[in-house]
Amino acid sequence: MPTVQNYKNRRKQLLSAIETPVLLMAGGPMSRNYPANWHPFRADSTFLFFFPNPEPNAAALFDPKDKSVTLFLDERTAEDALWHGPVPSFTEMKKATGVSAIEKRSDLAKFVAKKCGKRQVHGVAIPDHRATTELKSITKERLDFYNAKKVGNADVLLAIAKLRNIRTEAELTEMRAAAAITREAHTVAMARTRAGIYEQELAGHVEGTFARHGCVPAYHTILSVRGEVLHNNEHHNLLHDTDLVLLDAGAERPSGWCADVTRTWPVNGHFSPEARDIYDIVLAAEVAAIDAVAPGVRYRDLHMTSSRVIADGLSQLGILKGDADDLVETGTHALFFPHGVGHLIGIDVHDMEGFGDLVAYEKGRKRSTQFGTCNLRLDIDLEPGMCFTIEPGIYFVPAILRDKAMRAQFKGQVDFKRAEQFLTMNSLRGFGGIRIEDDVLCTKTGPDVLTAAVPKERLAVEALVGSAGA
Repeated sequence: MPTVQNYKNRRKQLLSAIETPVLLMAGGPMSRNYPANWHPFRADSTFLFFFPNPEPNAAALFDPKDKSVTLFLDERTAEDALWHGPVPSFTEMKKATGVSAIEKRSDLAKFVAKKCGKRQVHGVAIPDHRATTELKSITKERLDFYNAKKVGNADVLLAIAKLRNIRTEAELTEMRAAAAITREAHTVAMARTRAGIYEQELAGHVEGTFARHGCVPAYHTILSVRGEVLHNNEHHNLLHDTDLVLLDAGAERPSGWCADVTRTWPVNGHFSPEARDIYDIVLAAEVAAIDAVAPGVRYRDLHMTSSRVIADGLSQLGILKGDADDLVETGTHALFFPHGVGHLIGIDVHDMEGFGDLVAYEKGRKRSTQFGTCNLRLDIDLEPGMCFTIEPGIYFVPAILRDKAMRAQFKGQVDFKRAEQFLTMNSLRGFGGIRIEDDVLCTKTGPDVLTAAVPKERLAVEALVGSAGA
């Protein structure tokens, strides 16, 4: 867990990077179905980055003029203590957080107006609509959490991103801990896999493992025999003997730092010849991209490295026709690999994705308009301390491979009859998809795979599947 000093250092760095006051909001509890039935509270990630264990409704004013950080908390009342238990006093919280001062949350607008006067105050929009509405009323900005261009002032977002992009040792310790718990969850799911159970049973083992270690899922667990549906959060399918299970799941620590891992395995513990071939291509594509990680390397090039390996492998299987470079240049590979090779990861599973391409794309670079490649989430040059995922995949998606326009455009480069065999195999349920994902740290000497302990070599995976018995 990062220390109080770690958080103080981050706040000091932000104060040195901004020229005008910045007001951050933690957000409050959000209701599930009626006002008093709340979802578990989770502070906005930027707020969580600067403060340990944030309280609901907290706010913080960063003022570069006097280098102060004022934390705003709800007053302590007897009624709150009755329902939720006693909480530390303002004096105790000041010591625990190391901020300059703590003020009443109810005085936020009045305090900011008095302290900042006519100076512009900038805010960062968050998922809690009420908090963002209040923030807008104070800063007079046109903030919108769901519009990346209106999340916040560009200079402020870039200043925050510069800090959030580079991991400290304390943060890496948290991410390694999340990775270890995630490894346990994946291996438990592999070991408990057998035909005749529902996906939900395995999902329960995954999320139960997280809970045993005091963690929560970093995102909705993807566990499905319909692996060709990239973000399939439903768990109602029955596992058949010849199905493939795709699990994309990661633990989130109480500090917010998390992991994100995908593995794919056969229900019966043995890859079919077709699954073996596809699995080996995906694994080779992942390893090739990881091996290419180094300071100064463009992240987009990692994507292209994986894409060429996939194109070459599918060509050797007779599914694609042509040279790998040509297939990637025309975007043919994207019919089977229609997403980017990964994303930033840290205190968000898709770290700072809400900030949009302002942060995710190097200045002067724009997203491709090509099918598939347009989904590349990241195009920056790597630096030591950056963490990101590498997650290539191959999917046989009926909606893509049976699309008339796609068939007309790529008829000379795809053997659609061969592809159709994959769509109709497995008692017409189709092949599905295979993805392999790891969390990678860029160091001065190359890649450090934080999730390397999660089995992915084919024989190791086969040996695990079903090993827990019935």
